[in-house]
Amino acid sequence: MTFWLGISLGAYVVAMVLLGVFAQSKIEADEDYLVAGRRLPLWLAWGTLLATWFGAATVLGASEAAREEGLRGTILDPFASGIALIVAGLLFAGPIWEMRLLTVGDLFARKYGRKTELVSSVVQSLSYLPWIAAQYLALAAVLTHFFGIETRVAIIGVALFVMFLTMIGGMWSVTLTDTAQILLVLVSLVVLGIKFFTAIGHGSMVTGVSSTWEQTPPELRTLLPEAGIVAMLAWSATWLNGIF
Repeated sequence: MTFWLGISLGAYVVAMVLLGVFAQSKIEADEDYLVAGRRLPLWLAWGTLLATWFGAATVLGASEAAREEGLRGTILDPFASGIALIVAGLLFAGPIWEMRLLTVGDLFARKYGRKTELVSSVVQSLSYLPWIAAQYLALAAVLTHFFGIETRVAIIGVALFVMFLTMIGGMWSVTLTDTAQILLVLVSLVVLGIKFFTAIGHGSMVTGVSSTWEQTPPELRTLLPEAGIVAMLAWSATWLNGIF
């Protein structure tokens, strides 16, 4: 099994590198590298947003949170963060597009000056560190589990691979590889879900789903908060933190 997993991983790496090289051919100016020439089709924009926000940390982390805490454990990610994307698209995407910005820092520079741009860029960079680290750790955990690679080595390898894909093709490389990856993830999750529920349902997926739902304690099957003011405040804070 490990042999075929290794073959599959190798084919995946080669495919991603080829996509990155192809993306490099689409770069003719700085805007092509930084913002894909502002000509991304909707399906690619959708793919890269979904892959960026719902990556390895969500697939593995949210699943574990759901197992331990029930549906409430998934409020922050993916529910609240999904609403955040919708809010950003409805309220901010249009005006920012019209301003022809290259980075979020450009917005602060235009409104408040260069010093504010520098501060905002530093704050944004620091805020991304835990999120990026979670992705690297999740992917490294997969490599460690299936191939026995030391965690530290796996993290470094994943980081170098991601940076390589980003550097050779910029935003075009990111969007193309993101979209390919999220399609692979979605198909895999659907197939895995079907096989899992069919197995525990002794050949019937419907039976498997209903059996799982019935065996799950009621308090784990709801997004609503527990009773009490403290629980209500914590529940509200989680939603607000994810959305805003």
